Amino acid sequence: MRKTILTLLVAVSTAAWADDKQDQRNVYDEFREWVTPSADATVDEQGTAWIKRHMATLLYPVDMSSFVRPENDAKFRDVIVLLQRQMGTQSTGILTSGEYRRLAQAARDLDDLSIDIQTHPTIVSIAKDGSWVSALGTLAGDDIAYPINITRIMCLKGLGTCDLSSASFDLKTSFLWHSLPVTYVIKVWNSNTVVAVSEGACGVASMMIDVSAKTVSLADTGNCIIKTQSNFTLVDGGAVAWKIHQDKVNKARELVYEPARKLVPPVQNRSISKDR
Repeated sequence: MRKTILTLLVAVSTAAWADDKQDQRNVYDEFREWVTPSADATVDEQGTAWIKRHMATLLYPVDMSSFVRPENDAKFRDVIVLLQRQMGTQSTGILTSGEYRRLAQAARDLDDLSIDIQTHPTIVSIAKDGSWVSALGTLAGDDIAYPINITRIMCLKGLGTCDLSSASFDLKTSFLWHSLPVTYVIKVWNSNTVVAVSEGACGVASMMIDVSAKTVSLADTGNCIIKTQSNFTLVDGGAVAWKIHQDKVNKARELVYEPARKLVPPVQNRSISKDR
């Protein structure tokens, strides 16, 4: 077992070292590996166009009439130095692969559009005859484990079960995931509280719905692979989506050309109206 763990640690550290080494390469060397030159432009010209386009989005004063490498363009190199100073990296005037990826990400995030999830703050409903309880919202943990999702819960007193289904959007891959419904067995049902559990091979998940407070909390002791406990609550998805948008734009704003940063105001907190 110790030998296996040691081998795994060596493999992980080697991979991390390789990634770090890759990030330190001149980005033009990387361009040459995966960019196919066109009939009208060289790889260097295409790469320079991408760099300048991203820098222009961040309001850097780049000359869009020239597309030669910074080694052959002193003005372009000087502007890259300004960018690197804001990044807190070595001011060489030549972008590394890691710096380019950070630049490209900031340029994309600066114009990020918030995903608008419309969920009513009152996320818990109960039938007049008390036969069912439902909830709708975004499932979130302390670290916002599932930041963009719509989760529905339907509890039927007659069947003695609560079904939880969730659809989530992966921000990194732009992929929509629809999870299979999870069935919980009701243990407590009264006018104010529903408690239900779902037992697995190596753990137990529990759900508590407070009807009067209109809150939903879940606790998962883990499974056969992940053995740590996780805690979640059902919240208003609009506020979660706005916080993610706010963090992305304000982080990207740190790389905006400093003299022009006043033209890109920070994204402020947004209060979600209770009357929405």
